[in-house]
Amino acid sequence: MEEKNQIMLRGAVIGAACGALLTLFHRPTRIALKDKWDDCQEKLAEYRQEPARISACVKEKMEETKQLMRTVSDDLSFLNEQVNQLKETTPKVLEIIEETKDHFRTK
Repeated sequence: MEEKNQIMLRGAVIGAACGALLTLFHRPTRIALKDKWDDCQEKLAEYRQEPARISACVKEKMEETKQLMRTVSDDLSFLNEQVNQLKETTPKVLEIIEETKDHFRTK
């Protein structure tokens, strides 16, 4: 069983490598990859010169994430309240509909 897993893993790695190599034949892909690589190198050089900058960026992203989580939490609370309200009112509405239906049936 272990040998089959190794063969499958090796095949997956070889397939991924072949796929990556084939995508590089596409000129726009090569250009985009080179541009991304250059951008990445520039950012790394900036962060090497100013290490405090990366921690500031991380803190900023963490604050944005916290704010997003608060917003999502508030939205979910609101939705939960609405669902609970619907659960309470639905039986009353169904009862009124039944009464109305019964009223018109008897006529």
